[in-house]
Amino acid sequence: MPGFRRCERELFPSRHATIVTRGRRTPQHPDDFRTEFQRDVHRIIYSQSFRRLRHKAQVFYFPQNDHISTRMDHVRFVASAARTVARCLGLNEDLAEAIGLAHDIGHAPFGHQGEDFLTEIIRMNPPLEAKIPAFSHEVYGLRVVDHIAKRDSEKPGLNLTWEVRDGIISHCGEDYKAYKIAPGSIHKDLENIKSRAEAGNPATLEGCIVRLIDKIAYAGKDIEDAMEAGIIKREDVPDRFRNELGTTNGQIIGKFIEDMIRNSNGRDYICISAELGDLLRDLIQYNRDHIYKSPEAEGYQTQASKGIKHLFYDLSTELRSRDRFRDSHNPDPYENDSVPPVYRFLRDFISKDMKDVYPSGDPDELIVLDFIAGMTDSFAIRSVSDVFIPKMTV
Repeated sequence: MPGFRRCERELFPSRHATIVTRGRRTPQHPDDFRTEFQRDVHRIIYSQSFRRLRHKAQVFYFPQNDHISTRMDHVRFVASAARTVARCLGLNEDLAEAIGLAHDIGHAPFGHQGEDFLTEIIRMNPPLEAKIPAFSHEVYGLRVVDHIAKRDSEKPGLNLTWEVRDGIISHCGEDYKAYKIAPGSIHKDLENIKSRAEAGNPATLEGCIVRLIDKIAYAGKDIEDAMEAGIIKREDVPDRFRNELGTTNGQIIGKFIEDMIRNSNGRDYICISAELGDLLRDLIQYNRDHIYKSPEAEGYQTQASKGIKHLFYDLSTELRSRDRFRDSHNPDPYENDSVPPVYRFLRDFISKDMKDVYPSGDPDELIVLDFIAGMTDSFAIRSVSDVFIPKMTV
């Protein structure tokens, strides 16, 4: 039923708007009702990898307080703000939203600390390091959407557009200093990028919006979460931030978004003023000193690190001893109540969810890395408990 979809040039009138995609890894026929980037939004939100973000840490491990942000909350905040900025600038709102929703889909359990745990594991396993030199959620996010994420019973891989995939790998969540971002090269070989530095800036203005808003979205919200958790008090926040940005997350985000729109309008780059850029940098530094390095945020880092490492080596041993679960057993040894359930989940991961994804040349450690990186905080902790802590038998 052609004719129902509005012209994208009408929807996104700026001459800098991204209208046509460079394509997908596997070509598909156009949709009669949705733009290509709108289709990506739906592919992302219906994927299992995206849905698991609601149980992955933003700053604090598996918060039991419903008012403390999870990774899912963060990506929704970013996508919403990115869509607002894109609309005001006449850019492609659908593309901005899709990148915003998926930009953190590569995060491991336990947030940025989880990245460090997995990087340490990688560097002690040369065959794995040859595949993935270090764990970067930006670079790994591309692996997730290309090879791992799936929509329930469908095959792995979301087959997203090049522009969304570029926005994911190029969003660089650890860039704390830049306040002016110009699009990077459109000739990147995305599949062969191994580090944040190689990814460079996003190739679209919509991706640049997400890269800058990512920091804005968490800078103020992390303060509110820290107040909710009792780590800091409102009066602890320096007067400079409260006087110039406001006292609530809404005021802080509003101040930055308005400044971004005014300073980026009609330009071929995305920026905030130098004054607010300095404030943003200093605000993030304040958060690092008083929130991210607090006992509440880092108090269980040692236990989490040991747990993830021990789990990795145990599951790798199980995978090798079972020859990647190629041999069927009757009766099934994993149906025994004394066997940790995580072994059965690993078996199902490789033999069902990711069936035929891993060639024989891939090291067993890559399979286990993918399995652990996809875990939620609570499932990771439960798995460690199941494997290493005995249960009562009588």
